[in-house]
Parts: sequence; C-alpha cells; structure tokens
Amino acid sequence: MTVLPVINLEDALGGNEEKVADEISRACTEVGFFIVRGHGIDRKVFDDAYELSLGFFGRPAAEKDALPMRTSTARGDNDYSPYGYSALLSENAYAYTGKQGMPADYVEKFSVGRLVLDDAEDLPFPADERGSELRAALKAYFAACETVSARVTELLTIALELPRDFFATRTDRSNDSLRSQYYPGVQQEFLNDQGMGEHTDGTLITLLTEDGPGLQLRDLSGNWIDVDVPERDHFIVNIGDLMARWSNDEYVSTPHRVRLVDRPRQSIVFFKLANDDAVIEAFPKFTRERPATYEPIRYETFSLQKMDALFGREARS
Repeated sequence: MTVLPVINLEDALGGNEEKVADEISRACTEVGFFIVRGHGIDRKVFDDAYELSLGFFGRPAAEKDALPMRTSTARGDNDYSPYGYSALLSENAYAYTGKQGMPADYVEKFSVGRLVLDDAEDLPFPADERGSELRAALKAYFAACETVSARVTELLTIALELPRDFFATRTDRSNDSLRSQYYPGVQQEFLNDQGMGEHTDGTLITLLTEDGPGLQLRDLSGNWIDVDVPERDHFIVNIGDLMARWSNDEYVSTPHRVRLVDRPRQSIVFFKLANDDAVIEAFPKFTRERPATYEPIRYETFSLQKMDALFGREARS
C-alpha cells in the first residue's frame, strides 16, 4: 500500500494558505493523488449517503432497472451528467480512454448531477420514503463535495499564481456529477476481478471516498499500488485530464483502477468539471520555459469527446 500525501485543510487557516497550496501542488506534480481531511464536513453526511445507497443497491433488480441511467435532461442534448441506475457490466471504463473490445466492469452505480440540488427537478429516484431519503442524502453529499472542491482549487490558484477566483468563475455552472458505487466481492462465476478497468478521469479534480480496499493507482514505474484510507470521511483526490491539460501536463492525471476483493466495497465519487464556455489554455506559469503542448479548447468540446467515447456515441466534429 502506498502512502499518499495528506492535506489537512485546517492547516490553511491562520495565514498558512501558501504552505498548504504548495503541498497540494507538489502532490499534483509528483503523484496526481492526495488525501484531504480537516474539511469540516459533518460525518453524518457521509454515513447517510453510504447507508441509504447500500439500501438502494439491496433492492430487487426489477426496482433498480426501472430507474435506468440517462445521460441527458430537458435542459439540452449536450447535458451529459448521468442520472439514475446502471447495473453490473453495463459500463466499461476502458472505453473512456478510447480502448475498445475490453471487458466491462463489475460495479453497480447510482448517479446524480447538479440538478439534484433543486428539489423541484424530476429525477429518477425510487418513489417511496427511502427514495426521498436517498435523494436528500445525495443532495447533501453533492453540496459538500462542491464546497471541498472549491476550497482545494482556490488554494491551488495560490501555487499556480492565478487570481483567487480563477477556477470559481470557470466552474460555477459546471455540469458536475456524483456516482454512488457498489462493488460485489469477487465471485467464482465472474470472468475476472475487474471492478473498474484502468482509466484516467476527464475531470478538473475527482473526490472519492470509500469503505474498503480495491482502488489501485499506477506509479511512474508502471507498478500497481494499493490505495486505501482509514475512514470514509477522508477524501482521496486525484487530478483529471482537464487539469493536466490546463497545467501543460505538469500536473499528473494518473491511471487507476478498482480490483474486486473478498468482500463488497462501496465508494462515492464526485467529478468536478468546468463551464462549457471555459477556455482550456495552459497556465502561464507552465509555459515560461517550454511552449504549450495543446491548442486552446472550449471545455464543451473537450467534454463531448470524452463522453462520446465513454457512452459509445459517434464522435462529433
């Protein structure tokens, strides 16, 4: 098991922001993964989301299948935030990286996007009391993740020599999403132990919590390293392809995967993105000594390329 850098956000109080910002930036450069604690989120927010999610995954298959994941809403065909349920083997993380013909993932997911913050939105939740409780729990968890991701990215602006509101003004309308995930313990009838195939995230940053082992990251030598945390209210944070591109690849979007273990595992993952009209252009700090690797691109174009690959849609020009 590897020891990831641990960032205590409480340490940023009292005039120590620059020190914490440098710790985060160093982790982004050297590993692409770090752990966040001291975030001030009540433990009940985590416990409620996990316990109610587990209750949902324990429902009969017919009830879950009646709430299939959809990847668009009435707000437009380009809204790719997922909402609803996806069953075992219904998704393939390899496809997200452009690899075709690879095995699918042994994971169940229940997903929400930013619309969960609006109680008036018609979203695919079970139409009973426990369904309402699940919606409230995931709403609270989503809001907590927005708060933590905003604090982490604000601290990063210090190390990146950017205006303090740089990310805030480019992510305030972002189509973020959250997925509550259930991995069964490895079973004899399974073809392999692939909970989720090797991939990188397309995010600015990703926040993940878990209640057991299974997550692995690939180090710079190509070795797979186990990653785990002692408590479900510790966030494992990783850099995504969006941040890597914005940083001219100075920040590392590290490949990772999930292997099934001898008992079930839950995790909840939050994907922080950018506004559709945000222009992704290398930070000046990382173009002083070498030219930008990528041409500027609107986030909407960047995102559609990623999502079309994941969901098997024809690539758009």
